[in-house]
Amino acid sequence: MSKPLAAGIAKEVAMQVRAHTENACVVYRFEGGVSAWTIEKSVGVGGFNRKDDVLKIQQLLNKIAPGDGGPLPPLAEDGLAGPKTNGAIRAFQQFHRVASDGRVDPGGPTLKRMNEVPKQGLAAQNAARLARTAQAMPALLAMAQKAIRGAESAMDALSLGGSGLTPLTRPFEIADLYFAFGKQSQATTLSELRFIRTTFVRVKGVLASRISPLTGGNPFGVSIFTIDPLGKDWMAYSPMQLGDDRREIPEVHSGHVYLCSGLDHGVVPDLFNHILMHELLHFVDDEAKDRRIVDHGYRDKAMKLPHSLRMRNSDNYALFASHLHIGRTRLVASQPSLQPHVPANL
Repeated sequence: MSKPLAAGIAKEVAMQVRAHTENACVVYRFEGGVSAWTIEKSVGVGGFNRKDDVLKIQQLLNKIAPGDGGPLPPLAEDGLAGPKTNGAIRAFQQFHRVASDGRVDPGGPTLKRMNEVPKQGLAAQNAARLARTAQAMPALLAMAQKAIRGAESAMDALSLGGSGLTPLTRPFEIADLYFAFGKQSQATTLSELRFIRTTFVRVKGVLASRISPLTGGNPFGVSIFTIDPLGKDWMAYSPMQLGDDRREIPEVHSGHVYLCSGLDHGVVPDLFNHILMHELLHFVDDEAKDRRIVDHGYRDKAMKLPHSLRMRNSDNYALFASHLHIGRTRLVASQPSLQPHVPANL
């Protein structure tokens, strides 16, 4: 191993992981079907009735069992505040004695109660999402380990020289594919490969099971992941530390990766693992301006970024790890838009 790598290992100790572990043993209430969905404008009788807000209320009502005041039959989820939606709002209000005006206001008592009612269907979806995430943990750890070894091998190849695609040069060719080092100096590329390695060392560190000497709990590992309480239709997200002390929902903070409902629909296993790795790369980002890993582009768009943005783009790191873990064939099968950007010989 080259001397610059040893220097890089020493630097890893000083880098801070963007994670909060003081809540390691808390069972989050949102995982059991309680929610914290929000709307921007009022919905229902006399409401502003933005389509997105109406749709969210319809979906929320449909997740509530009839025995808890939910509609029977379920509402059409069309984003239109018609008589049936307004009637379902009023019926829910009367069932729970929070109002009777048929309108849901942002932050009002009706929405608060809709969120508070445990929802069996939502709880089942949450449990399935968490179970799938737990099953993905060995693959995520393997991805991080292969990315570490890939960066190390790329540094060796660069230091030792060589030409043509060989077992020694292949890791560097794959790294160059996703980070586009170009004609910059060898010293600069080695430094950036050390940073890539360090980033995946940190990912591996938070994935590893660790026992807390104070609580016996596991502050890292699968407990990093929890359920998005806000009803986002995204795949997943990892909040930045900035603003943690001002969040409307205090349980949503930078100490977790939040799993959203978008993961439940047609996401094949290789893509599922890639998405989780993508968010873990945000999670370990210490948010220092010169080291921040953000989102400049996904999949094929990530492959079109200039080098400087690739070094700060989460998906380029995740693509590097995914490629090393599953190979080109499976990577392209799970993300077809990558096909023209990933050479067949890699």
